[in-house]
Amino acid sequence: MKKERIILSAILLIGLAVRIFIFNNEVYVGIDGVSYMRLGKNLIENGRYAFGENYNWGVFFQPMYPILIGMTDLLFNDLFFSAKFVSLFFSGITIFLFYLIGKELHNEESGLFASFIYAFHPSMLEVSVRVATEALFFFLLFLCIYLYMTSIRKNKFYSYMLLGILTAFLYLTRPEGIYLLLLPFLSLVGSNPFKNKKRLLGVAVAIVFFFLISSPYLFYIKNSTGKFALSGKAVYLPVILDAGVKSEEVEYDKAAYSLNDRKTHLQAFDVTSKASIISVIAKKPAEFVRGYISNSKIALKTVLRFLMSVLMPLLFAFFSKDLFKDRNKMVLLVFSFVFFAVYPSFFILEKLMFPTALFLVLIASLGFVRSTAAISAAAAYYCIRDNRVVLCLEKNIKCIIIMLCILTLCFFNAFRTDIFGEKEFPVEHMKAGLFLKNRVSSEYEKLNVMHRTPWVSFYSDARYTMLPYANSSDVVNFAKRYHVDFIVIDERSSVSEWEMYNELINMDKYSDEVDLVYEDDSEKLIRMFKVKY
Repeated sequence: MKKERIILSAILLIGLAVRIFIFNNEVYVGIDGVSYMRLGKNLIENGRYAFGENYNWGVFFQPMYPILIGMTDLLFNDLFFSAKFVSLFFSGITIFLFYLIGKELHNEESGLFASFIYAFHPSMLEVSVRVATEALFFFLLFLCIYLYMTSIRKNKFYSYMLLGILTAFLYLTRPEGIYLLLLPFLSLVGSNPFKNKKRLLGVAVAIVFFFLISSPYLFYIKNSTGKFALSGKAVYLPVILDAGVKSEEVEYDKAAYSLNDRKTHLQAFDVTSKASIISVIAKKPAEFVRGYISNSKIALKTVLRFLMSVLMPLLFAFFSKDLFKDRNKMVLLVFSFVFFAVYPSFFILEKLMFPTALFLVLIASLGFVRSTAAISAAAAYYCIRDNRVVLCLEKNIKCIIIMLCILTLCFFNAFRTDIFGEKEFPVEHMKAGLFLKNRVSSEYEKLNVMHRTPWVSFYSDARYTMLPYANSSDVVNFAKRYHVDFIVIDERSSVSEWEMYNELINMDKYSDEVDLVYEDDSEKLIRMFKVKY
């Protein structure tokens, strides 16, 4: 076997082995993850893309990842295992995909470097087994890029159709996937599209197939919210932006979960709201610009932190004369900027910067290959070509880069923030959920549980109603409106910081319409109240 194939096999096997080890030790169920799992199960088994009583999270979350979870669960009959397996599967394939893209950029060596970084970067290892869309999103994102590099530029008609389908799948995974519709248009750059009618027709085909695949979900959003939008977040975000919320603290809960004037819906999830992102920005343009600049600084720090291990080869990549001339490389630079530029409009989480960072990792793979030439050119320019230190550096620069990569990857967690937010395992929520499942009802979605987070509903297989930011009287009335069976108040969630927390945690003393039926303070205090009808 060629040396490159042996190295690639080692990267793939070790990368997969590390992921399997993490997979077997991953027990945390994220809040969004609960929605993905339940949406997938309900859609595949019952034909209902629904989860949530006072707001359907199917409008909020794209369906591609839940569909794959639901289909996988038919094999394993374990939602959590199935969701992790989907992430693991696509993360493993993406290691090889990074090799192919790096190889397409320059040669096998750049492919090996790109796949090495993706295989062992701590952030990529974490998302590879989490119940989250990242692993699937990265696979589809870079599969579209690879398709462009290998087929679109060769003007293969079938590749436009395939690109339209893949872009639709990408959009149905996360709404920002629609940015990849830029790819067929980029194929027109540098040529007269009216003379090359085949290429122009290919662009039209890609767009048609995109909308054919994604139109059912687009109409689903329209029917659910009354608005044409790429995501149900178009209803939610204007309320949050209008409130000026910059973090997920108490002010966020107050803006999102307060009741509307009629006390029929949560403020941020009221589909009758007329607010729009454009109107909010137009009302406060100066504030929006200040927020955008502030978020951009945070985003830049986040990207640089991710790229610590490849900063040197990334710098060397800019010694490449064709970096801004070669279309494949330009596509990576364009999309790294596109993804970076959009997210600061709203808020910044570390995971939102991963696409930008991964595009730059591929650029850095080019710099790794050309590092020797870059050192040689710099030495020649400063007339120190014969210096022993320079000669040694030139000869061993690739080994030095690899060692620095390994060193920085090992200590990466010391410089990063948490990707997904709170990671304390909600053990008291699991106990409360199992209490309901074992003592009250084990029938799927028979009970309806109101809570700030959906953990108890997940572990009890119950339906879920979001807890409003309100006093005990309004909470009870809201619960009865949505036929809630149990109300959960706990210390772990942000409810403990609400001004009315003491009233809510002692709800049975403030209302005759609820009874305290469960309490656990072995970890953090949690109480469950049964609603009387």
